Amino acid sequence: MGRSSQKPSKLQACLHENEIVPLSEGRRGTTDMRIIDVDSHFNEPADWFVQANPGLAAKLPKMTVAEQLLDIVVGDLFSSVPPALRPDPLKLIPPYVLDAYEKSLAGGEPPQIAVDAGAFAPEAWQPAPRIAWMDKRGIEKQILLPSNGYHPYRHAMRNDPSLALPALDTYNRWALEQMHGYTDRLIPAVVVDLIDVEWSIAQVISGREKGSRAVFVKADPHGGKALNHPDFEPFWATCEDLGVAILFHVGGGRAAMHPGWANNGGDLSSFYRLANLSRRLVPQLAVAAMIFGGVLDRYPNLAVIVSELGIDWIPDFLETIDREADNSRPRMLSFAPYSLPLKPSEYVQRQVRVSVVHQQDVLRPTIDRVPEGIIVFSSDFPHVEGHQEAVALYDAQMEGMSQSARESFFGKSAAELLKL
Repeated sequence: MGRSSQKPSKLQACLHENEIVPLSEGRRGTTDMRIIDVDSHFNEPADWFVQANPGLAAKLPKMTVAEQLLDIVVGDLFSSVPPALRPDPLKLIPPYVLDAYEKSLAGGEPPQIAVDAGAFAPEAWQPAPRIAWMDKRGIEKQILLPSNGYHPYRHAMRNDPSLALPALDTYNRWALEQMHGYTDRLIPAVVVDLIDVEWSIAQVISGREKGSRAVFVKADPHGGKALNHPDFEPFWATCEDLGVAILFHVGGGRAAMHPGWANNGGDLSSFYRLANLSRRLVPQLAVAAMIFGGVLDRYPNLAVIVSELGIDWIPDFLETIDREADNSRPRMLSFAPYSLPLKPSEYVQRQVRVSVVHQQDVLRPTIDRVPEGIIVFSSDFPHVEGHQEAVALYDAQMEGMSQSARESFFGKSAAELLKL
């Protein structure tokens, strides 16, 4: 059969290569439902930190291009490897990628893949163009997390931890100022570090007063304490009281693996693939700590969103946590009966949402294997892992699913959880 006689796929019809199709023509089923994007980003200008806080920026050594790319690509992995076992960082970055970014920062053309993703367009960080971008795709609201805005904090943690919280404070103030007057649709996420609970609470309160409804929390122990440690109770209580959602996101949790796996004779590709496999444990440990530690039971209106940490782990996770709580089949290492009033999976259904990301996840069949509403929509715009036309992409992937499932995925579930 010749190409001209083939019926175009729904996705092809939606995208028309790079043309944006009006909602009434290209996206059946999404025109009459809410679309809430729980994971998008600022792509802050390269000089945002110097402009926002020149005094603090002067105290931190300037990050090299390689260090910035390491933070973007493998920062969480690399930081978890003991210095003696760390490979040459430049070997972790393909030379053509490093060359493209160096040329870009020197005033040349930016990498084409980032251009295609929209990373250098005005809508990547300016509110009015972002609203117009959303309107073309039928997206009602977006949560915005940092991109370059997270670098100064991580850089400070490596070089001078006393500057880490001031770096986060600088980002939070900058992000909230950028979105002033637009927070009915653009929700900047405040970023905290629970190593200082009182400081983190103050950041959440200040952010909420200025329109933020979400807080980015590392999906890791903070200061050597599990997320269900009693010291963090005032923080969870504040977030619940103010209606501020907890965000666990890639880059805010390290690959949970023994550093000895890096000691393999220098095989970087093998090590990185092992790290990718282990990264799926990060959200499982974080969410399980919130469940089994009783946090979600004590704070039944606390919302948790897991983004860019995969979705394929969810079906097995739900089954496993319920088995751990099954008192009819005790295990030797359970030590005590499960006593919470709900099944662990029911806490997930009530309070946890997990977003999909284009480059990493395949929506089907995972979404068919879990209760409706747990997996929700995100674009990850303007990052290369996502897609500018994520609405059309997932609309096509959900062909044949019920209207209820589509509505839950695209916005209803997130809106109900976040009370939007």
